[in-house]
Amino acid sequence: MKHIIIFTAIWFFVVNLFALGVLNRFTFTSGDTAYDWIDPANYQQEQSWSPVRLHAKWDSFWHLSVVGKGYFVDRDAHRSNIVFFPLYPHLVLLVSLATPFTHGDLILPGWIVSIIFLFLSAVYLYKLTARFHPQADAQLAVFLLLIFPTAFFLNAVYTESLFLFLSIACLYYARDKKFLWAGVFGLLATLTRFAGVILVVPLVIEYFQHYGRKGIWQPRWFLIGLVPAGLALFFTYHYLAFGNFWLFFEVQNWWGRAFELNRDHLIFAQRPQVVSFALDAVFAVTGLVAAWFVGKKIRASYGWYMLAATLVPLSTGTLMSVGRFVLVLFPLYIWVASWRRGGVAQQTWILISVLLLALHIMLFANGYWAG
Repeated sequence: MKHIIIFTAIWFFVVNLFALGVLNRFTFTSGDTAYDWIDPANYQQEQSWSPVRLHAKWDSFWHLSVVGKGYFVDRDAHRSNIVFFPLYPHLVLLVSLATPFTHGDLILPGWIVSIIFLFLSAVYLYKLTARFHPQADAQLAVFLLLIFPTAFFLNAVYTESLFLFLSIACLYYARDKKFLWAGVFGLLATLTRFAGVILVVPLVIEYFQHYGRKGIWQPRWFLIGLVPAGLALFFTYHYLAFGNFWLFFEVQNWWGRAFELNRDHLIFAQRPQVVSFALDAVFAVTGLVAAWFVGKKIRASYGWYMLAATLVPLSTGTLMSVGRFVLVLFPLYIWVASWRRGGVAQQTWILISVLLLALHIMLFANGYWAG
């Protein structure tokens, strides 16, 4: 376990040093045009040697707005932060209260939260793989996670590392037949992002594999209900505060996500749009194809989880951010780690992953859209 912590620390140091380097090495005068809603005229590259502010981009400020302003809904402007779930911002708030030297600046507390759960994610992925999947190299699985193209988000002011840890822990304890803990971690995952509710799928499968149909008459069966309870709690808050239990879906539509095709994201007027769409398409196909192989080669519950977790965001009519959604599908790394060690397929995966990781770090560090 010690070597996993050391390796994760080395990764953390290297990728952040690289990010600072690419931020201060390049001078960009025009902004991103990956999506039509991005206004290049507002682009300002803020070169700095600060490793803290580097990690707050794009959605980071929406998460932090929950801490600073609370939830709000502006129907006239179609602006709201209600789609950003409460657990991560409240953890940031707790850390900010414990670090008065930040003087109200929330970026450092947010970064600290992400770093903590980055390390916990690496540890739990190693534990899960080593204990339940001896056919896979547990240390390699962690390595594959850390070199995934969008892995830099694991240490950004985003929810990726928190959600990843909670989802791994949820499945770890389900495999260990500790469904109370699985339910608790699943509930917390659902309070982190909407995709947490999908953990119901693997939990139900694991439960029946352990206890069969007769298990539904046992009290522990109802512990799985803790997972959707998190979503119900957040939606109940929507009703009490804003008078609409289904407000989340209305605001999602404002954010360009609805249960219909978003044709605006299929306009390829400029080359950056083509490249961005192509990368997202590769991530989506990777998630879907891997789901089938994981279900067949590793474990059925993992495969169904990956399939559902990939299809749900795709059903919102856009491929936007799918690279981040696939990042947290941890069974992917167990599967690739089970391939023949040093084989051509595994080496090719590593090569492509490292190159795309470098690309996404360059994009993110310089304020371009990276997922």
